[in-house]
Amino acid sequence: MSKKNYMSLEGPRVYFEVDRPGLSVAMVIIDDLKVNQSTLSFEEYERETFIELRTQMTLEDAKDDPIFRSYRDLYWTFGMDPTKLRVSSEAVLRRILKGLNLWRISDIVDIINLASAYHKIPIGLVDASKLVGDLVVRTALKGEIFRRIGGKTLECRGREIVVADDVKIVCFGYATHDSEQTMITKETNRVLVLLYGAEVVSREIMNDALKITLDMIDQWLDCRVSEPQIFESEP
Repeated sequence: MSKKNYMSLEGPRVYFEVDRPGLSVAMVIIDDLKVNQSTLSFEEYERETFIELRTQMTLEDAKDDPIFRSYRDLYWTFGMDPTKLRVSSEAVLRRILKGLNLWRISDIVDIINLASAYHKIPIGLVDASKLVGDLVVRTALKGEIFRRIGGKTLECRGREIVVADDVKIVCFGYATHDSEQTMITKETNRVLVLLYGAEVVSREIMNDALKITLDMIDQWLDCRVSEPQIFESEP
C-alpha cells in the first residue's frame, strides 16, 4: 500500500460465523471527518471516470464478470436471488453503464460509490459511534428486522447473509443494503469503510481495491485514515 501517514486507530474486529470459502473483509477507519457535499472538481473527475467505465465495459460484460459472478454464486447459497438483490458495486456500476448519473448524497458516500463501481468490490460505510462491540458475518435470524437506508423494513427469513454488531444488523446481504441505524450523517466524524471480498477476490485484488479507494479518500476528503486491516474467514 502506498498511502502515506496512516494513523494507528483502534477499531472493532470482524469475525465469520459462515463457512463459505474465500470470504474477507478489509477495514479502514476514517477519523476526524467533516461530512460535506461533493466539490465541483470531484464531479468533473466522476464524469471522466464514467466515460472510462463506459468505454471499458458493457452491461453484457458486467453480467459475465467473474468478480460479480462470485458474489452472485455466494448469494444463491444463502437463498438470495442476486438478480433482485445485487451487491452494491454491481448495482452502482450497472447504473453507470446504463448512462445514468449517481446520486448526490455527501462527499464520502459519493466517493465510495464511485470507487466501488470502479474496482467492483462492494463497500459498506458504518458510523462507528453507532456500533456496539465487534462485527460478525453471519446468517440472519428468522424474523430478525432490518431497516435499510431510506426507511424500508425487511423481515429476515433466517437464511440471508448479514453483517451485524452485538445487537443489530448493520448490512443486509454482503454490502447490498447498509442500515439506517448506522448510516453516515452530517454529524458523523468516525467511519468504518468495509470492503467485502468473495471467493475470487484474491489478496492482490483486495489490495488494489484498497489502493484505489484510499487514493480517492486522500484526494477528496480531509480526515485521518488508519492502516488497512484484512480479516479472512477460516479456509
